[in-house]
Amino acid sequence: MKNGTDKNVVEQFNRIANLPDLWDFNQHYQKSLLKLIPNGCRSILDVGCGTGELTKKLAPFASEVIGLDVAENMISEAKKRNSADGITYLLEPVEKYLEETGKEFDCIISIAALHHMDEERVLSLMKKRLAPGGQILALDLVDDKTLPGLIVTLGAAVLTPFMFLAHSGKMSKSPQEKEAWNEHAKYDTYLTVGKAKAIARRALGKAQVKRLMFFRYMLAYKRD
Repeated sequence: MKNGTDKNVVEQFNRIANLPDLWDFNQHYQKSLLKLIPNGCRSILDVGCGTGELTKKLAPFASEVIGLDVAENMISEAKKRNSADGITYLLEPVEKYLEETGKEFDCIISIAALHHMDEERVLSLMKKRLAPGGQILALDLVDDKTLPGLIVTLGAAVLTPFMFLAHSGKMSKSPQEKEAWNEHAKYDTYLTVGKAKAIARRALGKAQVKRLMFFRYMLAYKRD
């Protein structure tokens, strides 16, 4: 377990839950993940669902969607903002839920949450909870200080204000958002692409891990 259940981190998330659901790079990459959801899903688990902005988008893909988070305010806001038929929001630590649930899922998805967990252990537990043919899809922030990675990061930094302008009508996050996320960032540590690949290989076997343009990596795994 990393810091996902640390009281300071949970309190940070409880405060962040009061912010509106505005465009960011997690939303930017949601479509890429949604395209990978297998056909004929019956059940989907959203790990670290936050205010449920993604969870609600998952509802058309399956008859049952479970959004899981450790922050009480996140779950409360998710129920207010992003309820839909077939969605259940649960306040519970991820590892505990994955260890104790008897459910199998056709898809387990997570955005910007794995770095708060023991990635290898959680991915191993996710694998055990997959139905045959099921998929794990994850997006998380990356620490890439290789020369090619720094070049990509520099290009992304140059493009970031224009991306925000195009999608939200402003050049960056609001001062309130910046303050909340900068405070939260003190608790964050991210994997390199190499470490993410090594962890995925140990936990899942054959999985795809790739660096994305805007400060993130994506992981995809399909159970035989």
